[in-house]
Amino acid sequence: MILVQNLLQPLSGSKRFIVFVFLLFCIAGVAQQPEVSHFVVHKVKKKETLDAIASRYDISTEQIIAHNPFAKKGIRKRDKLKIPRYKKVVKIISAPAFGNHVVAPKETLWRVAYTYGISIDSLRILNTEVGDTLSIGASLKVPIKTAEEKAAQFSYYTVQPREGYYRIEQKLGLSREKLTALNPELISVDLQAGMVLKIPKIETDTLLQQKTQLFSKPSFWDSTFVTPVVRIALMAPFRLSRIELNSVLQTEKTLTERNLTTVALDFYAGILFATDSLNAAGLSVELTVFDTENQRHIVEQILNQHNFTQFDAVIGPFTPGNVSRVSQALSFFNTPVVSPLTPRNFKSYKTSFNSIPSKKNLSKRIATYIDSLDAITENPCILIISDDKNRKTELRLQEQFPLAEFIRPNERFGYVEPDVVDSLLTPTRPNWVFLESEDLNLITSMTSMLNAQQRDDRQVQLFTHYRSATYDDPNVSQEHLGNIRFTYPSNFHIKQDSTRLKFDASYKRRFGKVPNRTAVKGFDVMIDVALRIAVKRNLYNGVSLGLGEQLQHRFKYSPIPSGGYENTATYIIQQQGFEMIEVKPPSIVLDSLQSR
Repeated sequence: MILVQNLLQPLSGSKRFIVFVFLLFCIAGVAQQPEVSHFVVHKVKKKETLDAIASRYDISTEQIIAHNPFAKKGIRKRDKLKIPRYKKVVKIISAPAFGNHVVAPKETLWRVAYTYGISIDSLRILNTEVGDTLSIGASLKVPIKTAEEKAAQFSYYTVQPREGYYRIEQKLGLSREKLTALNPELISVDLQAGMVLKIPKIETDTLLQQKTQLFSKPSFWDSTFVTPVVRIALMAPFRLSRIELNSVLQTEKTLTERNLTTVALDFYAGILFATDSLNAAGLSVELTVFDTENQRHIVEQILNQHNFTQFDAVIGPFTPGNVSRVSQALSFFNTPVVSPLTPRNFKSYKTSFNSIPSKKNLSKRIATYIDSLDAITENPCILIISDDKNRKTELRLQEQFPLAEFIRPNERFGYVEPDVVDSLLTPTRPNWVFLESEDLNLITSMTSMLNAQQRDDRQVQLFTHYRSATYDDPNVSQEHLGNIRFTYPSNFHIKQDSTRLKFDASYKRRFGKVPNRTAVKGFDVMIDVALRIAVKRNLYNGVSLGLGEQLQHRFKYSPIPSGGYENTATYIIQQQGFEMIEVKPPSIVLDSLQSR
């Protein structure tokens, strides 16, 4: 059940609300509906939802409601629904001039190009319609010479430091002769750490099965729900009173640009989707929504006019100041307040739960990972490049690596002389470069320079203690970052496993678009909070459940001295090609095969 307060109050009249909803979910365009060939009758079962029924018949909930108007208000057990079945359009396609490759789950442009021995640019030339991402099941043109080789029969293995042919044979059961036959470049090049080798798929499946058994993701879905009903309040800055619904162009501009309103709506959509998923699993979730309009006086009005003792938890508000104020007010009632999107530190109280790991926790995680690498790597060459804003990190690295080389960027232009870097890198040892800066000029120049320094006889790897948004700037080459195996701590990991792919497809059927990171964060936060409450009666007791992992976020709350809790669960991400792979410390890694 979803109760909406303040969210709809600024809308005067049903006409304005209809216009808003239409623009929100249909602004991307209108698609022609396929022709109905016939109907089948579906009898609703206990706890069955419209989403589940739509997924079963591979149609959208809107298509079901269009032929069953009563379903708009909800469905009950034994209701009979008319399910439309659509005519299939058959297209006649001429014989291709190239071989075809069908895109599999988790495949990227880089992976397909690598499989067929061509560059990404060459792949784009053969497939002009291809964008930055690939759709599962899409057919791509590939070189005819390699089209007969079924790429699905092979996978890839990343060679670990100090790993030779004997160790690989013990692990994979593949002799040096078999590896060379699959990877002819080994005839002229020695086996090196970081090298990606083609291996038979059967070996991959064996390793993945072993990894799955050892590193199964913690989940609370199968736990017993001792609390049958969970009541959640969402406080978000929708700012609907500022949207001019009488102006279609102005409304369209507001809802398509990235701003607080669209962020709040995306997060809200993720929470709605999570609520449906929890209800389908047998947990009743009551959601109440408040529009804070990102105004302190509105927050105060909401706190004064509503009884927050009825809620098991509050998610939001979004800004640090408002989160702190709500936490302070609700500390008298002991109602937990979960901060969903605030990366910065804020004054916390005993009711505060910050769902985003702090920079300090991210720094600790990468330091531990580096320690584990250092323990198995013989005398690596260390270069540390930092600016004035990251002196504390530099000092910690100096303690960790007393013999490291420190390089200061040019104070005026913010770059490092290439000759200086070239003179310090060595072909006889692994080269680890730490870049501690958020400056665009320094990051752009250093990633380009290190990529140029990467050679078969000289391996360079880039690390940082904090990956700022600067690395997403168009001027920073993602290809270069992939070539130098950029490694960093992160509070999220965008996976492309079967669970995520099913989520994306179901979300798109409901909302007409693929979920973005904000929507996924809304889903993950809601699922984690609600399940902890359902299993342990309240969120404070739910902390004892420890680590929980959802679609692309982990949650493990630890108490902080000033009061409240912070999320300490993080990832170590390594960019390989154009893919982001989670890596684990060598001491607990069973093998070096990364999920792709």
